[in-house]
Amino acid sequence: MNPINSFTYPDIPKDLSKYLLRDNKQMIVVGVIGKSSTPDGNKLASFNILNVHPALTDSKCFDGRIKFYFETNGDILFLHFETTYDQYVMADLLEKACESGIQDHFINFNSNVRTRFARMLLFAIQVCHIIVMVEPSTVFDTSYLSIFKSLKIIREKYVLKFLPKLLRNSTIANYMGKEARLCSPRFLFYFDCIEDIAPEDLEKLDSLECSIEEDIYKMLRNEFIITNNSAMSLFSIQRNKKYVFFNCEKKGKSDPLIDTIDWLMQCLEKPNGQQEKDDEDLLNRLRPYEGYGMSAWSVGANQQTKPNDRCILKLLKEHVAEAFEHGFDDSISKYRGKSHFVIPGFKTWFEGFKLLHKIFVENPDNPRYEPTDVDYKAYLENFYRIIDIDECFFTEICEHGLELAMVNYKEMLPHHYSATFHEKKYQQAHEMYMQYARGPSVETYEKRLKAYCDSIWLNGRQQCEYPSLRGNPCILGKHKANDATDHSSGVVFVSACNCGRTQGHREDPYSIKQANLEYYQLIAKSCNNCNALERIIFPVFEPSGNDFKAAEFVSKNLSNLMSFENSNKTPEGNTNPPMTNDDSPHLSGSQKSQNSASSLTFSVDDKEGDKNHRSETFESQSGEEEPFERETVNEIVIKVGEHSEATEREKAIHRQPSTTEYLPGMLHAASPAGLLPQFPSWSLVCLGPSSIYTHNSGIPEHIQSGFLSGANFLLPWDVSVRLEHAQSWAASYEKIRNRKKNVSQNKPSDTSNNFTLKIFIGTEYECLRGHRFIMSGPDTVLRGGAGIVRDSGSKVVFNDMPIYFPCPCRNSNVAQLMRIHIVTPKAPVNVIIEPKVKINQNGTENSVTFTTGLSEPIKLSQSAYWVLRLPFIYEGDNGPLRPPIEVDPANAALNGALLAGMYGIRESEFCEE
Repeated sequence: MNPINSFTYPDIPKDLSKYLLRDNKQMIVVGVIGKSSTPDGNKLASFNILNVHPALTDSKCFDGRIKFYFETNGDILFLHFETTYDQYVMADLLEKACESGIQDHFINFNSNVRTRFARMLLFAIQVCHIIVMVEPSTVFDTSYLSIFKSLKIIREKYVLKFLPKLLRNSTIANYMGKEARLCSPRFLFYFDCIEDIAPEDLEKLDSLECSIEEDIYKMLRNEFIITNNSAMSLFSIQRNKKYVFFNCEKKGKSDPLIDTIDWLMQCLEKPNGQQEKDDEDLLNRLRPYEGYGMSAWSVGANQQTKPNDRCILKLLKEHVAEAFEHGFDDSISKYRGKSHFVIPGFKTWFEGFKLLHKIFVENPDNPRYEPTDVDYKAYLENFYRIIDIDECFFTEICEHGLELAMVNYKEMLPHHYSATFHEKKYQQAHEMYMQYARGPSVETYEKRLKAYCDSIWLNGRQQCEYPSLRGNPCILGKHKANDATDHSSGVVFVSACNCGRTQGHREDPYSIKQANLEYYQLIAKSCNNCNALERIIFPVFEPSGNDFKAAEFVSKNLSNLMSFENSNKTPEGNTNPPMTNDDSPHLSGSQKSQNSASSLTFSVDDKEGDKNHRSETFESQSGEEEPFERETVNEIVIKVGEHSEATEREKAIHRQPSTTEYLPGMLHAASPAGLLPQFPSWSLVCLGPSSIYTHNSGIPEHIQSGFLSGANFLLPWDVSVRLEHAQSWAASYEKIRNRKKNVSQNKPSDTSNNFTLKIFIGTEYECLRGHRFIMSGPDTVLRGGAGIVRDSGSKVVFNDMPIYFPCPCRNSNVAQLMRIHIVTPKAPVNVIIEPKVKINQNGTENSVTFTTGLSEPIKLSQSAYWVLRLPFIYEGDNGPLRPPIEVDPANAALNGALLAGMYGIRESEFCEE
């Protein structure tokens, strides 16, 4: 039989089993546990007790394996524990965890490693007399303190409750006692790696060991791991004997194969393979190191051991001798003599070992095991929670962060709030939470925070958020609205009435009727003018009974709509389109160029092309003629007394509007024929005579309030009208002609006369804060100062004017084209208008062109001040078209425009007589 025998539990060879169990020999059980850095994981390599180096015999270590080592005639039984703290076991577990993905966080993995090591350590404390903690470094791992402290709590709170009950009917109950273990095991700390101190320098080694002993003892006492009464301690420490050992020899860490090969290469270098005189000397030289392949005891017997040789086995034997002599009693004098210590025979001890191994190792590893004892079940359920202080710590800080985040979310919450505000508050709470949260529980508590914040918001604080026609959400609590006007965004705008004289506050509209009609009806009650002014009535739906409804139809394709609109336009190449008395005087959209507009002349017949025409200027009663030269005026020829047969025919077959179905939206170019809206979205009123407006001072504040400084002037538009039948005009306006002082004395009298008409045009924009201003061109805000404005109205007449434009006020609000001011001249003609507004849908090229719904252009009375109010919100067949939030002045017309060609001139009824 070999001097040192070994086997792996539970596979005991028959010959060793008979030998061990035969005499029931008493042995001191020494547990070797801790860390290793070699693939075999054998921590006994430096103990000099192995017959063969473990690298030559042992396979890779794995978690939970226990190997027994004992001398044939010795009295020490070594239990070698392989745990998750062995480097190669940990590396193997980490690889499996990464492959399976079960443990997705290092804290979880580390907790699993700690828990399995602590379970094996607790088992070793129950079955061993002495435990050697091996550390392959020179520093004590302070993480052991938390494990020791947790095991002490577990032992006192759970083990001492269930273990005596489970051992009561077993054969080991008699010697285990009420402590349910052999004794309070004595701990030794073995450091197996020191390189800066030579083995011969014993004083430095002794000084280092004494210093580490003091540090370890203080830490264990401070954490109450060891106490004055060793029976109440997790383990004991003998203060009168050394319990720390530093190994400075490197033999245990060497590789025997490499050492043997190195020696063999040295032998081959000798000439002729020199023979050795003594065979024993030859065998000794073949060993990688002295004593290799021999037991420590045989080596000690065959060698002359020096009195100062250092060895962990020597220190261990001193403690074993004390155990055999009178046992371990490491309590202070007050508690001395009360400690439990027993050395059972191997057979008896081995029965208890198997039972305790099942209780502490096998059952916890079996997920299907269901304990019957309540205390044992509590131990299994709470072991992980108590040992895993890291996860417990991270859980606690996550809970603390969660509480602070919850308080942060609840601070200053309004009664109702939107999803955006809710998300903002949640992000603030989340930032607060993340300042504290760490570890694997971060996502779990993050979900709890999200669920908590959502529950508060959804439980009676959720805002309705139904968007208004301008995109503002309803601020009321979530409710069921029977009508769109039941919503309220809480936003208030400043807007003028139809005539523009009175400004008032308006609520953010939720319906087209509320936006384009009801507000103006309401503010008209506060305005002295609106209800008393002359006005144009726009066509609306008039039901024939109570059985009426909104029309249902499929909206025309927008591309077809655009082609329909383009087909009605005059080709750009035709600068002189044919005109009739009914349709004349509209300045077509193809006349946008100022050069072509300024030289535009309509002629009935091109007789002789007379150049000598008397020029007559019909001014409005608004003021004097401007003292500077303007661009060339437009000349329009009016035929008097003739009508188009085609127009008459169209009037005769004009389709009557429906009295049972109404148009759900606003009228536009592609609306079905015969359908009218329920209410008008436009307004056209006459403020009074043209004398209200004075071009020298602009629009008076008491007539139109809210205009920005210098932006309250209308733009003069000079139009030259050539009359073919001058005799029919002269009789009625002879007095006017006689008052003219600027009649040319050089021009001979002719039957054909030229008259220059001065019409004042103003495109008024209004922002939501009530600021009003006139624009002098598609991209220019009027900047009038002292004196008369020098801009010409032709830029407004012959160009598309944007519906939305940035307001010059500091807030950069978006202003909207809301009113057209027209001061008609005191002349025998009528100014006619046919407004068309094209709105692009959502910033795309798809557009809808809105009209007033009148079958003919609107004829304005002479020498009067007219104001056309445009819709506040536009609605197509697919719903309201929301105004843009921001507008770039360079391309403002892309959002929507008042199309050019809106203005024209027609002969008055007096002329047709």
